[in-house]
Amino acid sequence: MNKPRQILRSCFPEQWVPVVMLLYTALAVVTLEYFGSADFYTQHFDHSRGSDINLHSQLWWALSTITVYLIIPALIVILLFRQKLSEFGITIRIKKKQIVLYIALYLIVLPFVLYASTRTDFQNIYPFYRNASFSDIRLFLLWELAYLTQFVALEFFFRGFLAIGLERYVGRLSVWIAVIPYCMIHFHKPVLEATGAIVAGLVLGELARRTRTIFGGVVVHAGVALTMDLLALRR
Repeated sequence: MNKPRQILRSCFPEQWVPVVMLLYTALAVVTLEYFGSADFYTQHFDHSRGSDINLHSQLWWALSTITVYLIIPALIVILLFRQKLSEFGITIRIKKKQIVLYIALYLIVLPFVLYASTRTDFQNIYPFYRNASFSDIRLFLLWELAYLTQFVALEFFFRGFLAIGLERYVGRLSVWIAVIPYCMIHFHKPVLEATGAIVAGLVLGELARRTRTIFGGVVVHAGVALTMDLLALRR
């Protein structure tokens, strides 16, 4: 038996670990849906005249996502479960053949991204920061930094915290469990994206489970999102 599990059992009942993980998942999805959205910020916070309300509201969403999907779960892993984040996929150790695999995944998805960028339903959503095309370059870079960082949070939570973290309790079923809430957070997106989230969740979840790292998923996810933003800005 490895050391992390020995420490875990001495500090927290191991049988309660998956319960905590799944309960937190439900609370996380609800919290972001009702309190972490850009609409919540717009409706509940005062704004000075002339301020970029869209940027502020989107930053609120991004920072809420980072807090709920990355910071709090990481604290749960470290302080409650007493395990290392590397046990949940936070590592950049990746083999060269895996890098090639993730590049291939991006190239496979690219034609679908190009097609989506021509559709009105996608153009009405992306980029989230609607003033990006004529904003100050510094504001645009600030937004992209926050936006791309929240993909680290997404990959850690759904592929690391859930897909890798639950595997020891339910085996490969962990990937299928993780894809359910992952699909749900896309319900406000176009139907093609929500459907694609199922496929992406299964593929990236299985790869994270096998490689024991979320690094490749972060690169692919962020790369696809950045490509969509740049294509949308050109239209």
